[in-house]
Amino acid sequence: MGYPPQPQDPYGQQPPYGSGPQHPQQSYGSGPQRPYGYGYQQPKPPPPKRSNTGLIVLLAVGIPLLLLGGCAAIVAILGDSTSRDRIVTQPDSPNAVPSKQTSAPPSPAEPSTANVGGAITLEGFEGVKMSVTLTKLVDPATAGQYTTAKAGHRLVAVQLTLKNIGQAVYSDSPTNGAYLIDADDQQYSSSYQDVREGQSFGGQATINTGDSRKGVIVFEVPKNAKLSKFQFGLNSGFADQKGEWTLS
Repeated sequence: MGYPPQPQDPYGQQPPYGSGPQHPQQSYGSGPQRPYGYGYQQPKPPPPKRSNTGLIVLLAVGIPLLLLGGCAAIVAILGDSTSRDRIVTQPDSPNAVPSKQTSAPPSPAEPSTANVGGAITLEGFEGVKMSVTLTKLVDPATAGQYTTAKAGHRLVAVQLTLKNIGQAVYSDSPTNGAYLIDADDQQYSSSYQDVREGQSFGGQATINTGDSRKGVIVFEVPKNAKLSKFQFGLNSGFADQKGEWTLS
């Protein structure tokens, strides 16, 4: 008897004598793996993707709510402003406050008028208030010792009494705000001459509240001029209000 025949591989080669059946090796990734090589481990699967559904829902709900809240706040502010305006402008409300009224700019004050011997109350700047009386008109007046009227002219003296009836001190030169006006509407300013019929104010006059001053203002006018008015204003004539006295 001899040895049984040995299986041959497809190429006709026989396996080594005495070798038993071989364990087939497992394919990579088909199941549990045995350690292979030095420290090799199977790679971990990637983490699952996170869902953005919650964030999308939050934005979809939150943004409209914020917009609605902002609109409600604006409406509340406008409504509150409207109600305040209604309270202010309502005349019968106990909380009503007088609204500011726009008034037209004041027109220049027209002159107050009087006759010789009459008094006119005049107001000036910074609370100055004076009672002005034309006490006497001297026409023609006599020139003083060292003065004289030029040829073809005469001197006229107007005597005034100034009384301070306001709360501010009057300090001014009365002659600066005084004028004579003739029948032809010609205007004459005061002159520096002295006359024998009265004492001048001597330039500056300072009058406290309740006090009075009296003096004459001298004018030099043509001999044939017919005087009709005397005009006087406070603050050297710059005050808006003027007083006029009729002379004829």
